[in-house]
Amino acid sequence: MGFRDILERTDGREADRGPGRNQTVVPIGERGGYGSRQARVGPIEGEIASQHEFFWRREDLKLVRVENDRAFFRVETNLKAQILHMERFGAGEVPARVRNISAGGAAIGTKCQCCTGDKILLKVKLLAKEEEWKLFCKVVRIEEHGGSGFVYGCQFIELDREEQGRLLESVTRLRWELRG
Repeated sequence: MGFRDILERTDGREADRGPGRNQTVVPIGERGGYGSRQARVGPIEGEIASQHEFFWRREDLKLVRVENDRAFFRVETNLKAQILHMERFGAGEVPARVRNISAGGAAIGTKCQCCTGDKILLKVKLLAKEEEWKLFCKVVRIEEHGGSGFVYGCQFIELDREEQGRLLESVTRLRWELRG
């Protein structure tokens, strides 16, 4: 949601005119703030004001709380896996660990070095009684862990609704199995 959208939608509140200025001031309490320390989204509060057609002034913006709003729940794991870097022809499979997984993505630990935006193939068996999943992923976040390698935040790509539904069912069964 852009600032213009926020100004047009003041939730029934009347926008105030700034003192001594020809501007509109709107208090905001919208989602979409960004906490750079942990790279997470969170709600912000404060005021925005239009001074000119394309210039915005912001005052007293603060991160209210850090949230982890995801489309799907995540399950903490330590599953053995293999990854194949799709953009390095002939690189071969590399051992990895799935640290957590959801129907939308996974955190993958490995010694293989990747860059944000790289595409990888994740091969992982979530449950002993199920077949191995082969999931195409896009690296969206990277954490370096010194000599032990990297943890990549990956988003699953090229999953149709049916596959994503089956993956969600598998992740749900894994969750129940891990809870005992």
